[in-house]
Amino acid sequence: MKNPYEVLGIPSSSSIDDVKRAYRDMARRYSSDPARMDSINNAYDMIINNFGNENAGSTYYSGNGGPYENQTSEFGDIRAKLKSGRTEDAEMLLDGVPMQRRNAEWYYLKGTILHRKGWLDSAAEYFEKAYYMEQDNAEYRAAYNELNREKNGGYRNRREDSEDNKGCFTPCNCCSSLICADCCCEAMGGDLIRCC
Repeated sequence: MKNPYEVLGIPSSSSIDDVKRAYRDMARRYSSDPARMDSINNAYDMIINNFGNENAGSTYYSGNGGPYENQTSEFGDIRAKLKSGRTEDAEMLLDGVPMQRRNAEWYYLKGTILHRKGWLDSAAEYFEKAYYMEQDNAEYRAAYNELNREKNGGYRNRREDSEDNKGCFTPCNCCSSLICADCCCEAMGGDLIRCC
């Protein structure tokens, strides 16, 4: 049983910002060591979840049955953070992964983070890369297809296709719109189209 503050190498009187900074440093340093990352993640989770409690610094973590023990994913800790809504923490860990370890799952998780932030174009690029790296993966394919449905069906409707603009200025009614505008101008003393 180890004190979570000792795992992160900081005193128990550290501020939340100090905890996050120490966590980022440790995550970058030990990103290639899954066992060490588990203990770092568990320590960070314990501190964050108990921050502000009087006994947070003296509560020890047993290490048995940790939250990521049964994960089969290489990025199980990041998936767990996404599942619990800690998108920023997940992104920080994900960005610390070296380029040579960035596989299809990495691109899928990066796309998931960007999708949650509302950056749909960027998310689509990452989902597409994950999908093309592992086309047999149903999870990546589903994310890629779902985002394409969102893109095509609505997150950026073209102006002429939106409900509010039906019947507005389209190639089909271009002439009638100009004649109408000319009539309005003439009624106010101007002239939009001189030949009419």
